[in-house]
Amino acid sequence: MGILDRLSTLVKSNINDLIDHMQDPGKEIDQLVLDMEDATVRAKQEVAACIAGEKLMQKRIADLSAEAATWENQAEKALRAGNEELAKEALRRKATKDADRLEAEKALAEQQVAVEQLKAGLVALDARVKDVKLRQGTLRARARAAHGDNPMSATSSAFGDFDRMSGKIDALEAEGTLTEELSGHSPAAVAAEGKLRQLSEDQTLDDALAALKKKVGG
Repeated sequence: MGILDRLSTLVKSNINDLIDHMQDPGKEIDQLVLDMEDATVRAKQEVAACIAGEKLMQKRIADLSAEAATWENQAEKALRAGNEELAKEALRRKATKDADRLEAEKALAEQQVAVEQLKAGLVALDARVKDVKLRQGTLRARARAAHGDNPMSATSSAFGDFDRMSGKIDALEAEGTLTEELSGHSPAAVAAEGKLRQLSEDQTLDDALAALKKKVGG
């Protein structure tokens, strides 16, 4: 389970349902608080790592933009010298750098969204931890009462919750596979996309070369 999923689970967890299943209320409620605090620490570390990663990706994007500009300049020089094949090769290199830059920009955007989600999760979890700490004594008393009523019932219910959760996980995994197919990221779709890209590459380069000729000639 990823840290973001862990945060969501802790924030959304129903404390009253949890304590109904506790076998040792004193220890388990204290452990619940420790789990929340540990998740908070790890989430802060994850945010710091993501921010550092953002800076590296921003630098990579700038470097790729500069490299693409350099290859375009080389293509212009080759065309002015009358060497269309060399100009076309330079444009091919430029196209590669442009594609890499677009991928890096996409990854950066996704990472920025993840950071914002983590920050929001941290705020929510921090509030939840404070609430549970304030209610620890009351929660222990309620848990002991629930445990004293029917401990075997609580255990059976816990196993039932586990089975239901396992079913939900299976359903989510199946949904993820279906989403992958529909979004065109299955192995077959990726292979087909690669073939189509290969077929269109020469035409794209020819168009780019024609545009460069117009620029240089104009």
